[in-house]
Amino acid sequence: MTEQHDSLNALKRKLVLAKRLNWFCYIALLVLFAVWNLFLPGGSVQWWLLQSFPLLLVLPGLLKGNQRSYLWLCFILLLYITAGIVDVMMPTRGWQHGALAALSLTLFVSAMMTSRWQVKIQSSGN
Repeated sequence: MTEQHDSLNALKRKLVLAKRLNWFCYIALLVLFAVWNLFLPGGSVQWWLLQSFPLLLVLPGLLKGNQRSYLWLCFILLLYITAGIVDVMMPTRGWQHGALAALSLTLFVSAMMTSRWQVKIQSSGN
């Protein structure tokens, strides 16, 4: 029984760390889009809204800690990951594309693991 309890506590600690990483990357992506489109040359308010809107769709669920919102976030992040990786491969692109790819990929993995660990903890009855 104590081994199962220790395992559950370790899983809860991982979940807390993953949620912190989720919020860090989520906010960093929104800040990246704001800086990229509002303060750097070539950006515009329209692009900022277009890039930020999909992320904001899942914000209410993320604030509630809804497991399905993390899954939807993963689906949305696939678009950002793809765009970031494609743009990183082009030699004329700036640092923003590398940051987009890194943040999106990190957020994808942490959101996926958060969702998985939430289900495990809920299924254990705690």
